[in-house]
Amino acid sequence: MCRLLPLNCATALLAAMHFSFATPAVAAVEEPIELADDPFQITDPVAAKPGAAEAAFIGAYERARQGSVRNTGAVETQLSMGVVPGLELRIGQVGAYGNLETRRKLGAVSEGLSPSEDGGQAAWGGATRIGALYEFSDGRGGYPAIAGLMRIRTLYGPGKPAYETEAVALIGRTFPFGKQAIGTHLNIGWVARLEPQFGERPNRYLVNASVGQALSPATALVLTYAREQQERGDRDYSLIQAGVRHRLSGSRVVLGLAAGFGTTRDTPRYQVAVALQWQLGDAW
Repeated sequence: MCRLLPLNCATALLAAMHFSFATPAVAAVEEPIELADDPFQITDPVAAKPGAAEAAFIGAYERARQGSVRNTGAVETQLSMGVVPGLELRIGQVGAYGNLETRRKLGAVSEGLSPSEDGGQAAWGGATRIGALYEFSDGRGGYPAIAGLMRIRTLYGPGKPAYETEAVALIGRTFPFGKQAIGTHLNIGWVARLEPQFGERPNRYLVNASVGQALSPATALVLTYAREQQERGDRDYSLIQAGVRHRLSGSRVVLGLAAGFGTTRDTPRYQVAVALQWQLGDAW
């Protein structure tokens, strides 16, 4: 797993974690919790304020529907930093071990492997993602919040490394009902593979949608549907996921738990994930 994490990404993440532990304890955040399920399947269209930063750690387990290799474990890290008003930089890393055919949504590739032809061997895979999120509208005045996310991805797997660009439109709207707000989010994206190999799909789409229900200012339930086009001959990645997000009392830490299941033959029979997000610094 360590060999999948480039030195520059590891250095940035460790520095951010050191800063978070060196910062004195702060009072609990009073604002209601965001209803987007980022960093699971949905990305929130709200950019971090200049000077603010957030780190996230996600662990996931998936069970494949078929094949001699059924189990897959994955770890994902992400660091987000506000640069100027409306602009946020993002650095992320994904690593997975097992049946990589179920990991395409997180960026892992498995050239030449399929669930029924893996020879009984699990495989390593992962991706490095670097990009930026720009906020076009903050959602005030009754309008939805709108942002764009652009990323470059380097994919590692059993075969030759691949390189992709990703462009995603992020749309969100919250409907306030006192403390019981409802949030809706939609991500529509296009992924382009640079210099695709023979038989690889050069472009593919992704669509993720969610509905969130606030139970309190610190807790929200989120239902998500994620879909992403796959290589020719494979059915689309299609996952239904339900999760809960809770901000721990007296801290800036948000804990997330989620479980889901795939709806096609080429997606997991089921998936469980846990996420930990924490705010590293205040805005300038």
